[in-house]
Amino acid sequence: MLVGMLAVLTIGAIVVVKRRKLRRIAYSVPVLLALLTCAAGVNSYVGYVRSFDDLGRLLMLASGGNSDTEPTAVQPNLVPGGVRVTDVSLPDPRLGIPTGRTRVLLPPGYDDPARANERYPVVYLVHGYPSGGPDDWLGPGGAVQTLQSLSDARAVGPMIVVAVDATAGTGTDWECLNVPGGPQLESYLTTTVPQAIDARFRTLPDRGDRAIGGMSGGAFCALNLALRNQNTYSVILASEPYDDPETTLLDGHPDLLRANTPREYLPTLPLTRPLSVMLHAGVVAHSDVDLAYRLGDQLAANGANVAVRTEPGEWHTWRNARIGLPYLLTFAAENFTADQPPEHH
Repeated sequence: MLVGMLAVLTIGAIVVVKRRKLRRIAYSVPVLLALLTCAAGVNSYVGYVRSFDDLGRLLMLASGGNSDTEPTAVQPNLVPGGVRVTDVSLPDPRLGIPTGRTRVLLPPGYDDPARANERYPVVYLVHGYPSGGPDDWLGPGGAVQTLQSLSDARAVGPMIVVAVDATAGTGTDWECLNVPGGPQLESYLTTTVPQAIDARFRTLPDRGDRAIGGMSGGAFCALNLALRNQNTYSVILASEPYDDPETTLLDGHPDLLRANTPREYLPTLPLTRPLSVMLHAGVVAHSDVDLAYRLGDQLAANGANVAVRTEPGEWHTWRNARIGLPYLLTFAAENFTADQPPEHH
């Protein structure tokens, strides 16, 4: 709808400028409108900015936001008794993480006194890049609405979803690595964050009820972190995955580079614990699909429980990741290991 409105305005501006023979500078108006129309068209396909709230979040990130200087906020439930979103700050200066803004999605019923003793499995979601941050899974990723819809349909048991910041508060793509001379994101996301979430919320604090997922660069993070830390995560959810990191982060450290490149180490990697993996890709992104099946075959050969889903007509976009999220969360719920207590209705 927005694209159509901008296109009409562009055509109208061109007509006005030509008919009234306005000064040359007036031509900048239809040119600007044309550029906005193109940008809106691209966004309508990519699906990153879906609302003015999303746009405000992007402007906040661009101005240096997404840090512990922001006030801790609790968002109201979308529906009474529904999903509740809360912010927690989890810095770890010891690991080079001066800020650690994290978004926690608590399932419907979490605050019900009748469920005060109920504990929940946890899914950690890592954003992609560029302009990545913990808000991405709540904005273009649609995590709140997805969790609410799955709960309303009773398609999965209740779970906690945690959207993390993998930029160490800097906006830099660190690939979730322990970077020599830089932030130690692998240690942060496999120790500091899950331990803090387990301490603050009613989780099932064991690897069998802990999943990690991500989109694009975040999918690489999920894959590499879980494979290298099999005692922490038992489920991997990788949408639009990569199987190698940005090499410049590990310049001069070839052993570290190979040890963090699933393409290199996966063929000989022993799986010491049960592992379930779902890989997701858009059919239009042929390389994503090829990689998903190649990774799936290798993981299955190593003994993992693997599922691959492809989305017709979709590419390497946030829209595709949003479409896939219900399937990824359902897969995680089906592969958590603890017996859940009966639900109260």
